[in-house]
Amino acid sequence: MPKITLDKKDVLKLVGKNISDKQLEASIPLLGTDLEKVTKNEIEVEIFPNRPDLLSEEGFARALSSFLEIKKGLKSYKVNKSNYELKVEPKVKKIVPFTAAAVIKGIKFTEISLKSLMNLQEKLHTTHGRNRKRLATGAYDLSKINFPIMLTTKPRSFRFHALEDSKERSIDDILKKHPKGKEFGHLVNKEAAIWIDSKGLVLSMPPVINSEYTKITKNTKDLFLEVTGNSKEAVEQALNIQLAALSDRGGKIYKVSSWPDLQPKKIKVNINNINKLLGLNLNKNEFSKLCKKMGMEYKNNFVLYPPYRTDILHEVDIAEDIAIAYGYQNFTAEIPNMATIGQEDSFEKFKEKIANLSLGLGLQEVSSYNLSNEDDETKKMNVKMNLVKIKNSLSKEYDVLRSWITPSLIKILASNRHNEYPQNIFEIGKVFIKKGSEVKEPTRMAIALCHSSSDYTEGKKVLGAIFSSLGLAENYKATIHNSFITGRVARVSAKGKEIAYLGEIHPQVLNNFELDMPVTIIELNLTELHKLI
Repeated sequence: MPKITLDKKDVLKLVGKNISDKQLEASIPLLGTDLEKVTKNEIEVEIFPNRPDLLSEEGFARALSSFLEIKKGLKSYKVNKSNYELKVEPKVKKIVPFTAAAVIKGIKFTEISLKSLMNLQEKLHTTHGRNRKRLATGAYDLSKINFPIMLTTKPRSFRFHALEDSKERSIDDILKKHPKGKEFGHLVNKEAAIWIDSKGLVLSMPPVINSEYTKITKNTKDLFLEVTGNSKEAVEQALNIQLAALSDRGGKIYKVSSWPDLQPKKIKVNINNINKLLGLNLNKNEFSKLCKKMGMEYKNNFVLYPPYRTDILHEVDIAEDIAIAYGYQNFTAEIPNMATIGQEDSFEKFKEKIANLSLGLGLQEVSSYNLSNEDDETKKMNVKMNLVKIKNSLSKEYDVLRSWITPSLIKILASNRHNEYPQNIFEIGKVFIKKGSEVKEPTRMAIALCHSSSDYTEGKKVLGAIFSSLGLAENYKATIHNSFITGRVARVSAKGKEIAYLGEIHPQVLNNFELDMPVTIIELNLTELHKLI
């Protein structure tokens, strides 16, 4: 979890009330954050990754003041109309699929508030932006910019003056010599995305570095904010988090093209369900009061929540907030009226044994999401599958349940192609197989061997070692699978039961994921393997 150090005086000023250290120490853990310490000048807390809105003095103070019922209820944000426009060239969408922007005016920066904004952006990059792989954000001095602004692409020979650099350099030079270029250069393609104004002034090269021309200082009054990334929802949330923070500092928000949308979000809830989950008996009035304590509003069977909240996806998330507002310390502890003897599940023991075997073979364990998207599961893998789709998915990046683990491992390899080889990894997890109206959830293990000499023979040795350790003999039968090279893929069985695939990934699939290193894959059905032994 990200650990942040907040300026205590600034937080209390934003809260609007002087709160003693003793009360802070008592209240902050109840808010749902881990308090490290409160000192004379600082508050040190750990923030859960699903609450990036708490990563700044402004966001933390907003949540704390609502929880302490100093400024409770759903806060509204006015967005003023404007003529500010930005354009995104079609060619850049292959590099940066989604964009959002806004202008905010009337900021009176101090050293503390300027530092708060910079820290917030860096924390957003690291957490919500997954170290800039998912999104990146930039803030610019509005007085130095001429609209309309354009997001375009430029070749590596294009030159501009990067932030905190000594001189103007080519993009290629920046990526090789600038500290940020060295750190994030692997995220830039052959052509770089560039923000540029109507007079040719460069604003930034997302997701790497801003320009020196438009940097903000304590004298900056008006800002242009932009966020770019590969998830529309995440991009808009990151923009809203920053706008809410700057609005709390007195800034006035103005539209840029069609952004931002700061209308409250809403989710339908059933109070009876939430009472059942929590073991409470709240009526509508009591439920409404607890919602206000968490900065939300209950109205006509819907909970309205702020547009910067990224963690509310389901009624259960509302139940969690209600539990926090009610106070975990106020729940009555109950002893179950049954006695049980617990023991570790045999399948869990089996999974642990397989994982330890894999580690002993020099493989590194990884973990990815059960959620995926149709392109990664089928199109990029050169196959057709009947996938389990998510109803009302909020993101195209995660709109289906994965039907196999192999695409997840290949995505991990694609994200780490700038790191050294070999990259030999494995994952154990559930997959979701749709057969008619039924969905089965077997547990599988996938292994990816990725280095210059990776091949079918190496994969066979690894799989053979696993079967041998379990006292099983395996059989290999040539098969055809469009994700693999013909003649270099087999269906593997044990005791007459088909239980695994082994093969070398097809060059077209590697190209689809922008991988230039051979990959050998094993995908093994652990649910069936466990039954066999």
